[in-house]
Amino acid sequence: MDKNQGFFDPYNFSMQQNVPHNAPMPQEMAPMMDNPINPAMYYEQQYMYYRYLTQLLEYKMKLKEWEKMNNGK
Repeated sequence: MDKNQGFFDPYNFSMQQNVPHNAPMPQEMAPMMDNPINPAMYYEQQYMYYRYLTQLLEYKMKLKEWEKMNNGK
């Protein structure tokens, strides 16, 4: 993550968007952009990242247990 990147606050609904208002939007993106600042989407992304990290840690712990068990033989 870039250190210069600002923190995304899902409760700050007055945050300015970097999209110019006169820029044309593709028609397939129009339904997704009904509410571009969606707190539910933010929390879903954070939850998926949390699940990824916990699965990664669980895998590493099981791998260490397996290596210890095989080194003892």
